[in-house]
Amino acid sequence: MLRFWPPINAWGRLPTRDVDIDGTVVPAGAQVAVLLGSGNRDPRHYDDPDAFLVTRNPVDHLAFGYGPHGCAGQGLARLEAHAVIEALSRRVGRLVAGPEVRVPSNTTRSIEELPVLEVIPA
Repeated sequence: MLRFWPPINAWGRLPTRDVDIDGTVVPAGAQVAVLLGSGNRDPRHYDDPDAFLVTRNPVDHLAFGYGPHGCAGQGLARLEAHAVIEALSRRVGRLVAGPEVRVPSNTTRSIEELPVLEVIPA
């Protein structure tokens, strides 16, 4: 889910030296926006990048950043997500959610409301 819909759309960086990225030089001190959602749907890396496939590699995405710039809270976020999914799976056989109400933002992705249309007990 994080690859398909990352919580952060863009992240800023300030290169400390000139960097060549695929033949384009980004000069030191330039303001750079890393578009995580775009990178997570790069067709050079992902087959059928706009499809939501639960069988994809669960850690092969940029939603929490990468390396020394990785999100310090990603371990906790993953634990919380696992706990919620596990609790739901024990109590609900089928959960159908309606269309979400998104909170408009250029930086983060979040929803204000996610109506549940149908819940069938396990």
